[in-house]
Amino acid sequence: MEQSEKLKDIAIKLYGEDRWQQDLAEALDVDTSSIRRWKTYGNCPGPVKAAVRCFLRERGINER
Repeated sequence: MEQSEKLKDIAIKLYGEDRWQQDLAEALDVDTSSIRRWKTYGNCPGPVKAAVRCFLRERGINER
């Protein structure tokens, strides 16, 4: 799975289908344009990946 699709899939697991971009941006304290850029180009920074993994662990959600 492409990195950009993986980000979307994980964010939907965390925040649901409707507002995943807005809610992920808020959780990461970034603008939604950053989320759209990472989703489009697949260049999600390493610290963001680590933070998203932490969000999953906090909620007891399996990344796979």
